Amino acid sequence: METILTVLSTIGVVALAFAFSGVIRLSRRVEDLELIRMEVVDIESKIEKHIENETREREGVQEDIYKRIDEWNSSIDRRFDNVWTVIHTIDKIVNPSKDKIK
Repeated sequence: METILTVLSTIGVVALAFAFSGVIRLSRRVEDLELIRMEVVDIESKIEKHIENETREREGVQEDIYKRIDEWNSSIDRRFDNVWTVIHTIDKIVNPSKDKIK
């Protein structure tokens, strides 16, 4: 009977030691995962800041392009207005009685 109790107590102690070592290993893994999670959070915040900066820079470039297109467009409009005026002036000189032809 004593032998059975000794074997059972030995098995119990070994099982308890194995469970304790498992808890310690699990605790280390949790700490490692916590460190990795913190690194992921840091990287995520850096990526978000980088995306925001790139977005602001892209919007600035886009606004600059739109301003240049508007300036170019207004310049072209003025030039065509001048050409249109000159064409009508020349047409009045070349065809003074155009109203009577119709």
